Amino acid sequence: MPKTKIIILLLFVSTFTLLCKTTLAKSPKNSENDILLHDSTESYVDFCTGFYLMLDHRWEDAIVFLEKTLRLDPNAERIHNYLATCYFQLNKKDEAILHIEKIARLKPDDFSIHYTLGNIYASDGNTKGAISEYERANSSVIDGVEKSFVSDMLFRLANSYLKTGDIDNVATIYEKILDLGLTNEPVTIRYNLGQIYVDTKRIKDAVKEFVKAKQYSPHSEPISFYLALCYEELEEYDNAIAELESFIEYDPDAWLMRINLSNIYDKVKEYENAGLEREKAFMTLEESVAKGSMGLRGYITLSQLYQRKGKDEKAVEVLKAAISNGINNEDNESLSEIRFMLANIYYEMNNHKNVVTELEKVLEIDPDNPQANNFLGFFFIERGERLDKAINLIKKALSADSENAAYLDSLGWAYYKLAKEEDSGKVVLALQKLIEASKFAVDPEIMGHIGDVYYSLGYWEKAQNQWEGALDLWEKSEAEVPPHLRYETDRELKAKKSIRDRLDKVQSLKVVENSIIMLKSGKRVVSNNIQ
Repeated sequence: MPKTKIIILLLFVSTFTLLCKTTLAKSPKNSENDILLHDSTESYVDFCTGFYLMLDHRWEDAIVFLEKTLRLDPNAERIHNYLATCYFQLNKKDEAILHIEKIARLKPDDFSIHYTLGNIYASDGNTKGAISEYERANSSVIDGVEKSFVSDMLFRLANSYLKTGDIDNVATIYEKILDLGLTNEPVTIRYNLGQIYVDTKRIKDAVKEFVKAKQYSPHSEPISFYLALCYEELEEYDNAIAELESFIEYDPDAWLMRINLSNIYDKVKEYENAGLEREKAFMTLEESVAKGSMGLRGYITLSQLYQRKGKDEKAVEVLKAAISNGINNEDNESLSEIRFMLANIYYEMNNHKNVVTELEKVLEIDPDNPQANNFLGFFFIERGERLDKAINLIKKALSADSENAAYLDSLGWAYYKLAKEEDSGKVVLALQKLIEASKFAVDPEIMGHIGDVYYSLGYWEKAQNQWEGALDLWEKSEAEVPPHLRYETDRELKAKKSIRDRLDKVQSLKVVENSIIMLKSGKRVVSNNIQ
């Protein structure tokens, strides 16, 4: 530091010291600054110098003098405050927090310090520390504290409890926010709490919250939607139907509510009412899409309804309209979803070229998309094309979800196909992967594949058991679906036919085998039925 500047600084410090003495002399005798008053002028010089340097944004130099002052009185709250400021400015967060923690210990009932420290902990990901400080702020005297700060603190505390899964404390804090009148949107709190209860499977508690939310907003579609969903989960179907019908009476164009109502009618076997509601939803969606006034979910639902009607071409048209009219090109997630759906429809239409085209477009947007990687890999396997590439695609899908039964089935089936063409040693590896897949899901397609591998290894009985089990599973799943909703995809029809053909073949082989055995034993093969 230049000599002239030191002289100016000393003159400033001398003047500032006199000001400090004048100000501090008015403080109570037991104030934090008393020790500076009666111990030494040197401490005043250190304090004032540090303060001046801090005002000049010379943070490191300020720390030196403020630390010297702090040694004289380790409990000087103001000095800890100034030091915390300096350390924060130097991006030395840990040192700054140490001083704030000291102030928090010195002032256990001070709302602002605990609120501040809680925010710091929360920003660092220290949820446990944040909860502790917010709770101290919560138990502090809040008279005179601005309501917006109290409200923010309580919301932050509730969110922190939510991160730890402590739902009861989340509810307690939300109730306090409501009791103190710290929100202008009580319906939002009730609705959010209801959703939290749904996510944690506390359905009866969720119903209570949604009912309370509905008192504030009786015609809110999301509230009625979740309330009906909860009633359905509790198997209180009459309440669910009443809730949905009430909303539809208010808004006849609420197609989503009609779809949900039709699903519940299906559950209670009121199939005529179910069909009526589904058709009304279809007409609403068709009209809205024609006007170009439909959101993404609407396009998707209409496409699915067309598929149910066996109108795959119309289903494709709707999704293409979604791409051209309803989706922002920057919304990659939605675009991927639509193109993946298109690939599935094209698959059912046996339009193999477009299956590959759409899946490759999905992977251009998201190269790590596990569903697209698995679908494209399995598609190549079925076609007997690019088997090595197919295996790599499926392995990429498995790297994202190693216990996914569908992906494991695909890999096992790929090994089986490759073994038939190139390496018979991979048949055992294929069987291992398929059996591993069956541990994660009871699926007829997996069972069918296991049967095929057993058959290739000569285990006819095991193959037969797997194939018959697959057909039984399909039959049971179909029995659970209302008759008018039963819909078999082309893929399922092919798989069932293939299994039935194989079972017939096994029976024929068994007849031949038994005949050979009987011939070798000297028994007659054909009985004489002529009287």
